[in-house]
Amino acid sequence: MTERYYTTHEVSKICSVYPSTVINWIEEGTLPAFTTPGGHRRIKREDLFRLMKKNGMPIPKELEKSGRIKVLAIDDDTKISRLIKTILEAGGGDIDVITAKSGFEGGLLMKESFPDIILLDFLMPDMDGFEVTRRIRQDADMKGIPIIAVTVLRDPKEIKKMYACGVTDYLPKPFKAADLTAKVDQYIKVRR
Repeated sequence: MTERYYTTHEVSKICSVYPSTVINWIEEGTLPAFTTPGGHRRIKREDLFRLMKKNGMPIPKELEKSGRIKVLAIDDDTKISRLIKTILEAGGGDIDVITAKSGFEGGLLMKESFPDIILLDFLMPDMDGFEVTRRIRQDADMKGIPIIAVTVLRDPKEIKKMYACGVTDYLPKPFKAADLTAKVDQYIKVRR
């Protein structure tokens, strides 16, 4: 998606609200914006898209996401992250994989990239997958993002605990490339 900035008046027309409503959204922090040297507010297309998506507003064609799917892979083992990136991006599809080495880094990248799917390891030193999942599910902007647990954990009690804290699906390590691709493809179809 190429970067595009909107004025408060353009946003008010797109959202069918008064310009004062858009200014209120900006001032209360609901809609991120920056101010030009001339004192005019500008809103990034992606920020407007997120606001509209989060609130179930009809999204005009010009704001729709590009056809590319963003997958965030969070794993402290960089070999696994690189493997996931290689497998998913080599499929010739329209997937971009962003990697994070920790739950904390993953949390920061979620806010920046707004991924379509999250692949999450559950055994990480700084913040385990259970805590990462809980935090994602508490964030109104991230609640609906599918989280696929990609982990060595196989005990049925642990798997049940993963689902209880908000995981959407589970893929045990080690995994086959075809299994990873099939699992991600399943959620790509849902996100489109």
